[in-house]
Amino acid sequence: MNLAKIANGVYKKYGVKVQATQDERSIIVTGECDDWGKIVEIGKLFVDKKSGKYVVNDIRFTGGEDRPPLLPAVCDDKLEGTEWDVVIIGGGISGCSVARELCKYNLKVLVCEKHSDVAHGASGANDGMVHAGIDIKHKCKKLHYVTRGNAMYESVCRNLGVEFERAGQYVIFTSRLIKFLARTYLIRAKKHNIPDVEIIGKKEICAIEPTVKDFAVGALKIPSTGAVSPYKLTIAYAENAVQNGATISLDTAVLSLEHTDSQITGITTNRGKFTAKCVINCAGVFADKIAQMAGDRYYSIHPRKGVDLLLDPKSDGLPSNAISLSPTLKTLKEHKNTKGGGIIKTVDGNILLGPNAHETYLREDTSTASCDIDEVFNKQQRCCPSMKRAAIIAYFAGVRAPSYEEDFIIERSAKVRNLIHVAGIQSPGLTAAPAFSLDVAEMAKDMLQSLGVQITENPNFDPHRNAPIRCKSLSDEQRDELIKRNSDFGKMICRCEQISLGEIKQAINNPLKVATVDGVKRRVRAGMGRCQGGFCMPLVVKTIAEELGVDYCDVQKGDDGSYVAIGNIKEI
Repeated sequence: MNLAKIANGVYKKYGVKVQATQDERSIIVTGECDDWGKIVEIGKLFVDKKSGKYVVNDIRFTGGEDRPPLLPAVCDDKLEGTEWDVVIIGGGISGCSVARELCKYNLKVLVCEKHSDVAHGASGANDGMVHAGIDIKHKCKKLHYVTRGNAMYESVCRNLGVEFERAGQYVIFTSRLIKFLARTYLIRAKKHNIPDVEIIGKKEICAIEPTVKDFAVGALKIPSTGAVSPYKLTIAYAENAVQNGATISLDTAVLSLEHTDSQITGITTNRGKFTAKCVINCAGVFADKIAQMAGDRYYSIHPRKGVDLLLDPKSDGLPSNAISLSPTLKTLKEHKNTKGGGIIKTVDGNILLGPNAHETYLREDTSTASCDIDEVFNKQQRCCPSMKRAAIIAYFAGVRAPSYEEDFIIERSAKVRNLIHVAGIQSPGLTAAPAFSLDVAEMAKDMLQSLGVQITENPNFDPHRNAPIRCKSLSDEQRDELIKRNSDFGKMICRCEQISLGEIKQAINNPLKVATVDGVKRRVRAGMGRCQGGFCMPLVVKTIAEELGVDYCDVQKGDDGSYVAIGNIKEI
């Protein structure tokens, strides 16, 4: 790769002067620019997949000020002086699934998550689609783990007590030319062992999904696509890990890493300093920052924000299946690093639209804007013209963590003896997690053994987690019997989602000890219906206060300091 030639090309195209050097693992690009989009595009120009080197994009952004990372308010010595076999940094789907797999061995495992609950980042803010892998063109780690992970979902979700539906996906063709060109997907599916993919005609797709009858000429049917609640799956992995002996320390941010003689020797957090024989970097959008703390930064993460819209399932004109429009040559060029989003049927019966994809230099910017809502809705309405904007009841944003190579980085550090990187885990990382967590656990086991640690299997490991009670899914007879045993399950708190007091209490008393409004919401969906908590939130706050024996003003919405109430406005 001629780095000087590419740098000259950058100046001609973008008017930005950059310098590029390389070492044994990386291509390092430096310079400065006031346009973040240009910085990202420039970084992509230096990707060299033949060499296997990663891009470290150190072009300084002069067009805005970066925000310091969000840190928990708590500061104590809870973890001071402790010793661990494995410390996992990050409580997303990567960190929690790896923790659970490591519990198969007699190891002291700690997960450090800086927020008040797991699945706080991209793991809790995505559409929950379990991808088949049809969008991935070439062999890579992403494809390898996505196809393996997809096949594992029935057994994983059954063991963890999480709902999963393999309802399939339909990519709609709007012209005969697109339908003809889509035959390449059949070749790709066969090559990548994606089962039962087929092209169906206009009559069949319109019978399956009548909302597309006015424009569809056929569709690509992908039966192995599924749906899961991303935050419920992450929570389930975390809870099962705790039940099997792991420790998950919430409100715990890694502030620095000490490293000597090519090994991490100390981890400093807001809750004390401690040691670990093995460190696993699952820090999402901050993975490259953690790598830098460890003296092993050889890749860059460029955050990519996406907005999803949630629709009221009781609205008219909604599709009953996961559908999207087939890409054209124009849209492929416009959205070459995203699948373009779609219309997703969630396991809870809602319809999700999105996401879109925009590069951002702010790693924790989950704000939403009217332009994002317009962009997502207008695009997806082309696939289902009968959808009405009035059906939108909520919207949210998540920030993905891609590397410039747009592939997963799952490997032992070549520079630090006791460090493993699980980075660049963007969509479809949720699909891949059951598979790559097995390999990462094996890497950690091999690493510890190479460092002289004696490892034995945990004879008490139980892969099963009991599914929380869901009154909504019970028959009338089952519900009556449950209420006879515990009358709390007959007292309705959230009318939109039909969540009882018993379910709220069950959610509050979870193995992770998360007792916040958002924690309850994620576990049982109280506040996720049409009124978005307008009616049930005061009752949820009341129940949390009573269960914890605290004042209403001590109840928090989510992260430390997010109090729901600040005091009484009159005496009663």
